[in-house]
Amino acid sequence: MKNYLPALAFASALTLTSQAAPSDKSPAADAPAKTVAAEKAVPKSAFGLPAKPSDGHDPFFPVSDRLFAVKTTPKSSTSTFSSAIVFNGISGSEDRRFAMINGHTFAEGEKASVNTTGGRVPVLLVAIKGDVAIVEIAGERRELTFPGH
Repeated sequence: MKNYLPALAFASALTLTSQAAPSDKSPAADAPAKTVAAEKAVPKSAFGLPAKPSDGHDPFFPVSDRLFAVKTTPKSSTSTFSSAIVFNGISGSEDRRFAMINGHTFAEGEKASVNTTGGRVPVLLVAIKGDVAIVEIAGERRELTFPGH
């Protein structure tokens, strides 16, 4: 056993050095690394949504057709705005009154966008008369009555 250990160590060292040394027949060994890298251009990646199934597919869901589905949004009418606008209250003094519409406080003549179930809608508070707020929503005038009075 003692005779085999030095021979085994010499054989393994010889094997490691022969694998680590580059061969003289390799074309990369003759040319510098900079020249090889300069010859091979790196391709650019281009990502885009395919217009039709023959252009490509989603790699994670290859049988899905959601990329090609026509996305349409329903046209919202002014009646949707009127049902989504809520007159929350009136505050302030007799000289300077404020109206709260969909959680946003307005002074007379002020215009701002408010959140509704159909999205953000621009609202202009034209006037406050008693318990009625006159607003302009998408170019159409409405009278909102405060339900608390």
